[in-house]
Amino acid sequence: MRYCSLCFFIILVLHFFGCKPKDEELSNNVSNRLSFSEDTIFFDTLFASVGSITKRLIVYNPNKNKIRVSSIILAGGSNSPYSIIVNGRSGPLVSDLEILGKDSVYVLVKVLINPSNQNMPFLVSDSILFNTNTNNQKILLETYGQDAHFYKKTTLPCNTTWTNDKPYVLYDTIQIGIGCELKIEAGCKIYMHNAAAINVKGRLTVDGTKTDSVLIASDKLDASAKADLGQWGGIIFQTTSTDNRISWTTIRNATTALKLFSVVDADTIAELSLDHVSILYTSKGLIDAATVDLNGSNILLSNSPYAALKHLGGCGVWKHCTFVNYSTRFVREEPCLVLGDNASSLKMYVFNSILWGDKTDEILATNTPALFVQSSIWKSAFLGTHSTILNADPLFKNSTLFNFQLKDTSPAIDLCLPVGISDDLIGTPRDANPDAGAYEFQ
Repeated sequence: MRYCSLCFFIILVLHFFGCKPKDEELSNNVSNRLSFSEDTIFFDTLFASVGSITKRLIVYNPNKNKIRVSSIILAGGSNSPYSIIVNGRSGPLVSDLEILGKDSVYVLVKVLINPSNQNMPFLVSDSILFNTNTNNQKILLETYGQDAHFYKKTTLPCNTTWTNDKPYVLYDTIQIGIGCELKIEAGCKIYMHNAAAINVKGRLTVDGTKTDSVLIASDKLDASAKADLGQWGGIIFQTTSTDNRISWTTIRNATTALKLFSVVDADTIAELSLDHVSILYTSKGLIDAATVDLNGSNILLSNSPYAALKHLGGCGVWKHCTFVNYSTRFVREEPCLVLGDNASSLKMYVFNSILWGDKTDEILATNTPALFVQSSIWKSAFLGTHSTILNADPLFKNSTLFNFQLKDTSPAIDLCLPVGISDDLIGTPRDANPDAGAYEFQ
């Protein structure tokens, strides 16, 4: 009996010491995933010469059992400007890394970029790919590879001027204070990150030229992202903002590109004047204006699921504009032109322009505005009272590829009388019988 008890005791001891703790037991369960200290590693260093910086990513195993990470790899491989070190092991590929339950490992990420390479993309992106128990997870890597002016959330000093010395990157919303002005000089390139916006309580003046136009767009600059919708918050004009001007400028990739709140005044002087402006690729709308005064000449508004122009009240004067939308990349929620709640107080004058799209009627009017349309191609049953309308396909060169210049058979050619606009959207001179829309046929 004593001998049996001793044997039983020895067996219990061996069993106790022979069992692995839970955190050392390897699990192949597909539900066991990794977690990370962050989902994007962003390097915002300004590189004046060859630059190098290292950041740390913590990779957690939140599960009670040990897991094996089959591979940790840089998507860009050996050609990536990034490099990784995982628990002392160098990439771009690290295989079969085991992480104990409730434990973590460090991934050191380094970037080495030569900003003297003029062909280098402005935003240099890559990612780290993790494969664990057939689960694929990704951490984004982003670096600005050129010197630039960087702005986080701030109110600009009163009467600020941005010169064309290097790009401007807005990582959050900037504000122009009441009574203050931001002047953007010819040639400036302004790149907007995620939900960044320009909040105008004072005045915005954008002075692009034919040879040095201004660009305001998403900071995702690869070619495939050029037509992305809703990448930043747009330019917002508050009720205190008047006498704004934007010339020779392209604005793209916003949610709503230009949003204007009501300005109560007795005059018809424009709160915003647009000249030689293209507004493209938005997710909510191109121009969304409450009761304000607007005017524009040589304007292209296109590529949005919502209205190209929404104007609820005030006065609008438009010359040689092309308002056009097709359901090529999205389902269209609204026609090109929406005249809403305060439309009975709206006076709109349209000269030598094109309103077109793939809806049966490209105007939605809640009430009856005073609408004067002259020498224009207009797709709507709502013609206004003093209109000279030609309801015929304007025959764009290639609407599928968003080329809204005119074919040589377009009825828009030589349709109009001069209205004091000497050239078109891209600077082509207009002749004695100018063409309707933003483009003069060449």
